[in-house]
Amino acid sequence: MLRLVLSLGLLVCLMTPAYASKIAIVIDDIGNNKNDLKAALLPGNISFAVLPYTPYARAFALRAHHQKKQILLHMPMEAVENNRPGPGVVTADMNNAQIKLQLVDALDSIPYVTGVNNHMGSKLTQLHVPMQAVMETLAARELFFLDSRTSEFSVAEQMAGELGVRTSHRHVFLDNQVDEPYLQQQFDQLLSIAKRQGQAIGIGHPYPETLSFLQKQLPQLQEQGIELVFVSELTTVANRNGYLLPVTSAK
Repeated sequence: MLRLVLSLGLLVCLMTPAYASKIAIVIDDIGNNKNDLKAALLPGNISFAVLPYTPYARAFALRAHHQKKQILLHMPMEAVENNRPGPGVVTADMNNAQIKLQLVDALDSIPYVTGVNNHMGSKLTQLHVPMQAVMETLAARELFFLDSRTSEFSVAEQMAGELGVRTSHRHVFLDNQVDEPYLQQQFDQLLSIAKRQGQAIGIGHPYPETLSFLQKQLPQLQEQGIELVFVSELTTVANRNGYLLPVTSAK
């Protein structure tokens, strides 16, 4: 009997894929276009960052949740340049109470949110006081923060660490260009970082070219020893100085 149990255990181990590395892919900027709804059909554990107050934000969150995907709030934050992040933007001239109210209202506008990442935000994420207000809000709701790293001077992870908020950051932007050679180059870079460090996070957008590329690539990850996980699985509580992992392809 013992021999049979050991044999069955060995068989289960042989049948279970051994993953050496993990990647998470977040699709940003969801909610402005009806075609964004198609992104929810991507295979596997994809995470989606949904813009608040956009025409298809709620419908997408409901559909994606039904497809067992993960939902983030893609929170508009002030950029260094005079860009227009969109409705609900948090700006540096707001006081803490205004920032918290703005963030809570945006969180409440989208169902099934498990975490937040910044939309733009190259200015706001550099500032300690506004980011403290953001992290205090997330800590109260037990949500994580993914730093999109639109600024190399971001203090988001540091502030998250000080307030016990689970966090991580983007390693690769997948689709600053959408021709297939570029997409392949960025995807390969993501896998390379994951194999070297054990994990990596990529951010893309609901462009038709990106979605088509991922439809082809994602089913091949298992045979490469790569596990696709929700981005929340790659977050942790940072130390007070944040992470010192390399960041590439800033946007």
